[in-house]
Amino acid sequence: MVKEAVHEDATDARVSPLVSMSRRELIGMILVGVAVGAIISVLYFLLNKFIFSAVLCRPQSTADCGQAPNYAMIVTMLVGSIGGVVGLARTRIYRPLLIVIVSVIALWGIQNVLMGLDWYWAMMITAVFFGLAYGVFGWLARIRNFILAIVLVAVLTVLVRWVLVA
Repeated sequence: MVKEAVHEDATDARVSPLVSMSRRELIGMILVGVAVGAIISVLYFLLNKFIFSAVLCRPQSTADCGQAPNYAMIVTMLVGSIGGVVGLARTRIYRPLLIVIVSVIALWGIQNVLMGLDWYWAMMITAVFFGLAYGVFGWLARIRNFILAIVLVAVLTVLVRWVLVA
């Protein structure tokens, strides 16, 4: 009879539809995003100027010169993504890979949009955008129902891409 009472109490307990997140975890997640954005921006500038442009813009291969920023963006987003996953995992954030993947998809090509700015302005804007993306997508990734979380972050990603491209 005692076992039945314990079993009934266990089934009556409601599970929250959201994984709990403290203010400290949210701030830590945003700071990881800011750091990743700053690293991506500086690395993009350095790789584009000193590696890819130097290699692809030689007189022998001028046709590939226009692709140098794209190659630099691909490499920096890959390096930044790895750093983002590691940073979020170290701070014990729920679903770090989902946060990083949708942030990269949403902000893909932001370096090309900010290319005309000075490097320090581009770095600050990129860092702020990545911080916001990590914060918003991390907050949405707390939803326990994985399918619902995927649908919501996909809709938000499409909206962000639409705003960036427009």
